Order: sequence, then C-alpha cells, then structure tokens
Amino acid sequence: MESCSLINREGFLFIGQCQLLEELDVTDTEIDDIGLCSISRCTKLSSLKLGICLMITDKGLKHIANSCSELKHLDLYRSSRITDEGIIAIDLGCPSLTVVNIAYNSNITDSSLAFLSKCQKLRTLEIRGCPHISPQGLSNIVVGCRNFETLDLKKCRKINDTGMIQLAQHSQRLKQIKLSYCSVTDVGLIALARTSCLQYISIFHVEGNGLVAFLLACQSLTKAKLHACFEPLIPQQILKFMEARGCVLV
Repeated sequence: MESCSLINREGFLFIGQCQLLEELDVTDTEIDDIGLCSISRCTKLSSLKLGICLMITDKGLKHIANSCSELKHLDLYRSSRITDEGIIAIDLGCPSLTVVNIAYNSNITDSSLAFLSKCQKLRTLEIRGCPHISPQGLSNIVVGCRNFETLDLKKCRKINDTGMIQLAQHSQRLKQIKLSYCSVTDVGLIALARTSCLQYISIFHVEGNGLVAFLLACQSLTKAKLHACFEPLIPQQILKFMEARGCVLV
C-alpha cells in the first residue's frame, strides 16, 4: 500500500481487524496516530514500514510498542515528527528488533541509540542524515549490539575517527557501512580495516594514502563505492590488485 493516498482512517480500522497480519507497508501515506492505534491490533506484525509518514508522532508509535512485541523490522525513514521518546518506547516494547531505519530525522539523538543498544538482535541500523548522532551514541550502540552487519551513517557529520575505532573493536561481524559526508579521516578508516567481515563501503572523503592502506588491509572487501576524484589518487597497480582479488571499485 506504499504511496496509496486513498486509505483513510476507516481503512486502517479495517486493516486492524487482520489480527494475523505479519507485514505492512504504509510508506508515504496519510496514516496518523489514530491509524497506528488501529493497526496496533495486528499483534503478530513483524515488519512495519512507516517511511515518509508525516502525520505520525510518538503517541502513535507507543500504540505499536505496547501491542506489537514481535516486531523485527521498523522503517521510520523521514517520519520527521518522531522523537527519542517514540524510539525509546519501541525499544522497551519490541526487544526482537533486527532492522531499524530512522534516517533523516533531526529529532533523533544519542538517547535513542542508548536504548536501542539493548536490542541485542539488531543487525541493521540506518541513521543517515541524523545530525545529532555523536561518536558517544555510536559507541553505546556498538558495545550493546555486537552483531551488526549493516550500518548507514551517511551525513552523520559528528561521526569521526573515535566512532570508527569503537566500531572496529566491537563490530567484527560488520559487512556493509556507508560513511560518506561524515568526519572520518584516514585514522578511522584504517581502524575500520581491522573488521574481519567487511565487504562493502561507501565513502566520498579521505586522503589517498589512507584509502590505499584501507583497501590493502581490508581483505574481505568485495565492493567499494568511492568518489570519482579518488581514482587519480590510487596507483594503477593497486587498482589491478584489487580487481584481481575480486573487489569492485565504483
């Protein structure tokens, strides 16, 4: 039902009667807190996508937290009225979360990450474009959630080398990370190379020497998305070596 503008409150009330429903995508719809109250009756929900739902608030999210304890996948991409209060409620009510997307929300702070750190099954976290997330917040969540596989930190401009050092120490299962437009330098990148499972990285800003050192040190890497300006900084023999190793640079 993504982007379906025809569903009104009565429609969500009807959906709430489907008590065995496990997955629901209402991305970019006009659902509000009353609608969330209705669908909270679907207590078997494991996946709920609420991206670009501009009318929902923490009040509605609390209905989900109180009733949908089996929720594993929650998408709140660009749902800009959600704050730490709503995320904390979800954390307390939905301990089995594995995937959370709270990207592009200027209300989200380190407090949300501190509570999400208790979700030990969390595998994927997307917090790109959350300007208040700091290295301390990242440290809190990687210490609590040791099984991260995917992290999207793009445009989290406060994230720096300190965060990468903590990440490398505690997230050895990390497979994918997006770091473009953060404040990570060569130091953080080289620290990140110590993760044993990293397969994909997206980054648009580091010095050539640090990037080369990272590419050589990160043996598990299979794909790296780099800014076009990096290509002249990487020696041809390194490019050929990476290609021979099966790593695609794009």
